[in-house]
Amino acid sequence: MIKASSNSLTARMETLRIAYNKRLKTDFKELDILVERLTDDASNTEYLKLLHSCFHKMAGSAGTFGFQQLGRKVREYESLLSEALKAPQPLHETFPFADWLDDLQTALKADQKSNPSVGIETRQSSLSLEEPLIWLVERDTILQQYLTHQLQSFGFSVKSFSDALHLADNPAKPPDCILVDHHGSQAKALLSDPVLFWQECFKTIDCPILFMGAEESFNARLNALRSGGHGYFVKPLDMIKLTSFLAQLIKPEKVEPERLLIVEDDQDLARHCQSYLEQAGMQVVCLDHPQALFETVSHFNPDLILMDLWLPDISGAEMASLLRQVDRWAHMPVIYLSAESNVHLRHQALLMGGDAFVEKPLDMEFLVRLCQDRVRRVRHLKQTQNQDSLTGLLKHASIKEAIQNHWEYVQRQPQVFSVVMLDIDHFKRVNDTYGHAVGDLVISAVGTLLRQRFRNTDKLGRYGGEEFTLVLIDCTAENAMSMVNAMREAFAAIQFTANGQSFSCTLSAGVVDNHLCPDDGPEALLERADNALYNAKHTGRNRTCLATH
Repeated sequence: MIKASSNSLTARMETLRIAYNKRLKTDFKELDILVERLTDDASNTEYLKLLHSCFHKMAGSAGTFGFQQLGRKVREYESLLSEALKAPQPLHETFPFADWLDDLQTALKADQKSNPSVGIETRQSSLSLEEPLIWLVERDTILQQYLTHQLQSFGFSVKSFSDALHLADNPAKPPDCILVDHHGSQAKALLSDPVLFWQECFKTIDCPILFMGAEESFNARLNALRSGGHGYFVKPLDMIKLTSFLAQLIKPEKVEPERLLIVEDDQDLARHCQSYLEQAGMQVVCLDHPQALFETVSHFNPDLILMDLWLPDISGAEMASLLRQVDRWAHMPVIYLSAESNVHLRHQALLMGGDAFVEKPLDMEFLVRLCQDRVRRVRHLKQTQNQDSLTGLLKHASIKEAIQNHWEYVQRQPQVFSVVMLDIDHFKRVNDTYGHAVGDLVISAVGTLLRQRFRNTDKLGRYGGEEFTLVLIDCTAENAMSMVNAMREAFAAIQFTANGQSFSCTLSAGVVDNHLCPDDGPEALLERADNALYNAKHTGRNRTCLATH
């Protein structure tokens, strides 16, 4: 058994919050001065711009540090000032600036009373996998440190910049993604033409770019898109959504080669098609004996079948119809290869189970693109059917099938693999205290962290409720425990916020591998991992236990 690390960095994160709280006092003094000046000179646009700048900065950071009411209120006033500055005849002289300031002070006091401590923890990860590198551009130093810690807790490496102009001076390892505040530079060009500024800034950057900002508007998102951004996130940042998006953006699923079966009695044509398709990276099997169709499909499991419409003693349409009679092949796409010009026969062939026609003589470039597109859509549909919508992980039946399939594989090709059962500690308390919507957010965070921290070859599933199952390929129980503990500690470092309150959760886990219990089948291995999880729960929680033989 490995207990949770006690080297928490809670104090470090609390120090950031205290520093931010002190900075708010300074910010409010500046606001007092600006409001006093605007009271004497309500038509001074420069003062109004300075006030807007102060509001914008506060709107982007207050909510992040737990000052939710202040963040909402200051964003409301920032939006009003923004519209006033855009108007041909500014209406700022009608604004009750002093009342605004009183409202902000009231919101701040309410936040301080309801949320005295943020309760953030961030621990160093011992995971050996290479961490994706994020370049973070944030002018607010305290917010920059906070975001760095949160991203690190999700398994990202972070290099921070206070101004986007400094990106060009960094010759080190290129990033996997850039996360940048849309006001992340003091350059005058950013004020005059922000889209052009960012396009110039990123013209030599070859990685995804995500913008963030306090402004939640159509124009902000459009400017981010035109500036080359792959997305725009509104402050205060929802770290669960952001890191989930980053995980998918940086670490796309490994794409297996498309598997195509060509059923064609003209062997020269079949080999010609096979050559083109294999050059495009596909796996291709040719079949010229229709009677072997079921055996070949069962063994090869193609994603798509290219079928000649007219074969000896049988039509391609009849073969497609036979496939549709077998449940597991009922939705397998079939594309006819034919020079048939009879419209009635073509319609009949489609109604009997075909999906499309490709005319002979074949346009090979079109055929390649068509096959790629159809396979991509079929796989996406299968993934959607097998994937839990909340976490992006495999559903219960699919993860159990994954355990069964890999156990059968290692009977033929001996290899170690581990089965892990994970559970969120005291999850009922989360639902009862904060509501089921917040509980779903916590479950989603586990899914994001699992997908980020484990390999594409591993099988990750939501077993049910707050319980998760992992199948770690070519991984001993000892290594699995190390990886799970790193992930578990990272999860404990995540701050969740609900109703102006912040909280964190922990995980318990049970681990077994097939070498530890060589006589066990897939169900027995799953049961042993579950018993180890039970042991972890009843010996204190927030820990990982190894199954006993």
